[in-house]
Amino acid sequence: MIWPTSSEMTKTGWFMNSSGSGELKFHVDAGLLFQLGEQLVTRRSVALAELIKNAYDADATIVKVSLLDITEKGGTIIIEDNGIGMSFEDIRDNWMRIATTMKRDEPISRVYCRPRTGEKGVGRFAARRLSGVLLLESVHENPSGVKQKTRVRFDWKNEFTSGKTLTNIPVEYETLSVDPEQQIGVTLTLLETQDIWSEEDLIELERDILSLVSPFPQADHLDFSDREDECLPDPGFRVEFNAPEFPEFTGGLEDRFLRAAWGVLEGIVDEKGIPSYQLEIREVGESIEFKPENETFASLVGARFRIHFFVYRKEFLEGFDIRTQDAQRKGRDYGGVRIYSDRFRVFPYGDPGDDWLRLNELRAGRVYGVPESLEFLTEEAGVARPFLLLPGNNQLFGAVEVSRLKHPGIEINISRERLVENETFSSLRRFVQIGIYWMTLQYAKRRASQRREEPEERETLTRNIERVIEEVSRAEAIPEPKKSAIVQSLRRIKNIAELCEEKYISEIGMLRVLSATGATVALIDHQLRAVLEGIRSIHTDLEEIKGKVSPKVARRALDAIATRTWDWYHLASQQVAELGHLLGKPARDRRQRNNLRNAVDQVISTFALYIKDYDIEVLNEVPKALRLPPMYEAELHTILIHVLTNALKAVRGQELRRICFLAEREGDSIEVHIYDTGVGVPTRMREKAFEAFETTSTPDPILGIGTGLGLKVVRDIVEDYGGQVFFAEQVTGKWSTCLTIRLPNG
Repeated sequence: MIWPTSSEMTKTGWFMNSSGSGELKFHVDAGLLFQLGEQLVTRRSVALAELIKNAYDADATIVKVSLLDITEKGGTIIIEDNGIGMSFEDIRDNWMRIATTMKRDEPISRVYCRPRTGEKGVGRFAARRLSGVLLLESVHENPSGVKQKTRVRFDWKNEFTSGKTLTNIPVEYETLSVDPEQQIGVTLTLLETQDIWSEEDLIELERDILSLVSPFPQADHLDFSDREDECLPDPGFRVEFNAPEFPEFTGGLEDRFLRAAWGVLEGIVDEKGIPSYQLEIREVGESIEFKPENETFASLVGARFRIHFFVYRKEFLEGFDIRTQDAQRKGRDYGGVRIYSDRFRVFPYGDPGDDWLRLNELRAGRVYGVPESLEFLTEEAGVARPFLLLPGNNQLFGAVEVSRLKHPGIEINISRERLVENETFSSLRRFVQIGIYWMTLQYAKRRASQRREEPEERETLTRNIERVIEEVSRAEAIPEPKKSAIVQSLRRIKNIAELCEEKYISEIGMLRVLSATGATVALIDHQLRAVLEGIRSIHTDLEEIKGKVSPKVARRALDAIATRTWDWYHLASQQVAELGHLLGKPARDRRQRNNLRNAVDQVISTFALYIKDYDIEVLNEVPKALRLPPMYEAELHTILIHVLTNALKAVRGQELRRICFLAEREGDSIEVHIYDTGVGVPTRMREKAFEAFETTSTPDPILGIGTGLGLKVVRDIVEDYGGQVFFAEQVTGKWSTCLTIRLPNG
């Protein structure tokens, strides 16, 4: 319908019967910020990402994200950057203007000529999603060199409420001059956080934040600027993450891990829209290239990707100090191909469970087949149905780089998650898929060649299933629909078998941990009996106090009882805490760089009553700051419990009863030494002691007889981490035995 103009309305009598006329204006309810913040941005990591992107657009080189007191509601989040800051006018005219066009009008940043990441002017309201109050503090240097600080306070919870007109809500601010040496930049302090954060929440957040910025080197970044003469070289952008309430995290993908990939695939679209691919095969040090015929992507000129392809088999991971099950766990947690627009990640592409490349679907045989341009390669691969070896998302660690400016067809949804599913996005998917298909063919080809050349492999259930799948695929007598159904069923059986094998390996690790609980439980039983006896004696003392009339005497007696009660409580707490280290889920789920001195103290405290009863001196001389290479806390405590138990048994009946823990960095290794003044280990038993069911210790009234598995378990764990454990050939001074554990300091 075409509405009449004002003059036409007058001529046709639109206003003839009205009793009044005038103009109407839109009013914006403050509840809009609720829609833009809490409802539009549902994922906390996306909300934080929006605030971090603003720092990138302001030419910051580093952003520090701190989460304080967030285990309860009402905590604090601080986002601090060293960008160019905002002047008072910038805050008034741009930051406080909803849906501002500033980033569209100035798509390139002022200092490093970065393509700005935002355009809709609503990302800043993600702060409303996270907290009730926002304090904005900006230090900016004007063209004359004078620095000014502007502070603004936004009380989302109490002031910006539904029913109020947004433009009528006053916002407090102040401006002041600052010292010329003051660091410029913006600090956002989010007070009264709305959510309770658990350790699992923080692990997920850290994973998202660490993956927020594109892993492509800055030199590889797409150049969109026509102001090259005005731009300074971009030094890069880094996000630092800090959460003091939680233990140290070791998440993310280290270069050391990525070097264990079977191959690294790179793809790029040239200025004519023609894609090309390069594959570096680590195993043989070979580099091959591929440029498909009749494939062009005119809408993706300059787009690129890099993908690390992992094969989770022991022979491909040897020499990298990576256990197969740990690599598989990395794949589940971090695997996937992520999309980055203007260097920042677009969620949720690459998340666990996201299959935007449809690899898992293709593996199950439910989607289209090989692109026509690659059909001629299937015969060269040397394997029937080579795409049975197509990798899943958990085997790929990759990044795809695009840009809104260079690729206008790339559009991000207003929720700041996912790209609009248009023709350009479909081309992007196909560009990456073709490279992965071609890489799969190269892997299948080399695997078939190796099988012809290598001696017979060790038989496993999964290999037998794979062999049956290949035989069924070649069988011409089986009708194609039935053949596909059989292959899919076998593939599901193989996946179940792989999970069972992984579970079996995991259970072995847990059994090793449980091997330390026998002595621990026996010790706890002994010490908790002492706690009960202590409580009984406290009851007796309290009964005696009832008959005493002197308040002074009663007070002294009560003080003594209070002290003893606290001692018994502390002893019981130590026992429970140690079982938590052994059996708690966090101690078995994630490797971390454990502080060795603290771990030794914790284990020694578990044996405190035993050590006191037998008058044994246990020294902890481990340097305070020494941390071990990443390992599971439960396994570290298992090692320490076994070696300390053996040492305690050895010294219990000696005249000099002393044990000492020492540690030092030695070249590329960390060496842990456990000295004792016990009965010693005969030379003939120094190697035999590490065999199963071999023991040199004497029966102990509290710690038991011993199974002869302790040192075997210690060696198995240490060797899994690429280390060694052995008895020193000679021990000097007062010591009779020295057990050394050597771990690579990687």
